[in-house]
Amino acid sequence: MHGLLDHAAVRRIGPALDAVSSAGCTQRTAVLYGTGGVIGEAITLGAMLRNRGYQTHLPAGQHCDSTCILVFAAGVARTVEASQPAGRFQFTQIPPDQDFGRQTCATELSRGQQLTLTRYLRAMLPEAAANAAYQRWLQSDCQHTLQLTTDQALALGLVTALR
Repeated sequence: MHGLLDHAAVRRIGPALDAVSSAGCTQRTAVLYGTGGVIGEAITLGAMLRNRGYQTHLPAGQHCDSTCILVFAAGVARTVEASQPAGRFQFTQIPPDQDFGRQTCATELSRGQQLTLTRYLRAMLPEAAANAAYQRWLQSDCQHTLQLTTDQALALGLVTALR
């Protein structure tokens, strides 16, 4: 999956997922190339992938940012390419959009937004990984990006295996 997770992402990806389902593929993997995007679309796309039994994979040398992490977390198995250069996960400020964040440097989520994000993460990841990811988002702002190496993401439970 390439491209910005904008408001039309689900509309663009939906037909491709339907085609894969119609083809009768039993092993489905979404390969992610992290770009930016909208949190709401990332959550919707992630839920679509999980409901259809997709694995997610991050190729070598790719950086998976906040919206990418939400989609990556949806994989029933979540793998990262073991070869160098290693991939990285970057927790950035929740990008401002209609549903999340404000046009400020600090991330300030409403109670409803916090519940949406934590419920999604807990539905997709082991509890410890979900809680750790959520805390990293709360610590990020426009001046501080928190990164996880592949090994750190594996130890945390965000990644299930190296490939």
